[in-house]
Amino acid sequence: MKTILVTGGCGYQGSVLIPKLLKMGYKVISIDVKWFGDFLPKHKNLLNIKCDIKDIEKISLKNVQIIIHLSSISNDPMSELDKNLSWETSALGTMNLINWAIKSRVKKIIYASSGSVYGIKNEKEVHEKMTLEPLTDYSKFKAECEVILKKFESENFTPIVIRPATVCGYSNRQRLDVIVNILTNLAYHKRKISVFGGEQLRPNIHMIDMLRAYELLIKAPKLKVSGEILTFRISRLPLSVISTMSPPALPDTSI
Repeated sequence: MKTILVTGGCGYQGSVLIPKLLKMGYKVISIDVKWFGDFLPKHKNLLNIKCDIKDIEKISLKNVQIIIHLSSISNDPMSELDKNLSWETSALGTMNLINWAIKSRVKKIIYASSGSVYGIKNEKEVHEKMTLEPLTDYSKFKAECEVILKKFESENFTPIVIRPATVCGYSNRQRLDVIVNILTNLAYHKRKISVFGGEQLRPNIHMIDMLRAYELLIKAPKLKVSGEILTFRISRLPLSVISTMSPPALPDTSI
């Protein structure tokens, strides 16, 4: 039974990913500062620890084979609130994690970067060979962490970088600051969707597809994934198209 460490395990993705990993038969260690609560289930194979990523060396990684690194100040506005904290959490925290993982003989790390590292492109099909033009501190720190991680690739250590589009869908630790979730919330509660602009494009990926991606990379052989950078997206719909979609029907609450 493999043991997987998930950093940021109580966050938007971690709250869905960890129950999935437990159902798949893995032992899981979750570390999170728990600023936004803890929605993880009680489980005999889950060790749920309140810990800052900067203090990762306080956590034993003995028997941990894989790390899924989700920990980050999670969006542009939050990163701007305290740039030093964002840097310490994203870049310095990642560096500490990698060093401790290598000392602890962890075999593989999957780093959740972001599609925002590409910046604004005129091309509709963005791919990994394009230059990075991050526009915000959040995306700049993500890009820097990719460089840090790549330098540690070795025969005994497999780094993988993923650049997801904006993740959407339901989580017990729900986020309502991402575009599809915002539009769904407006459609359901207001029966009207407000769109600012409407011609801009937004790449999205559903939470379920992200779980499939993590499952695939956990099982993937070293020769196929070591040092790879992978972009994940499902749709790039103009907001003007999304805004014309019919809102969902209200549930029948009659008894």
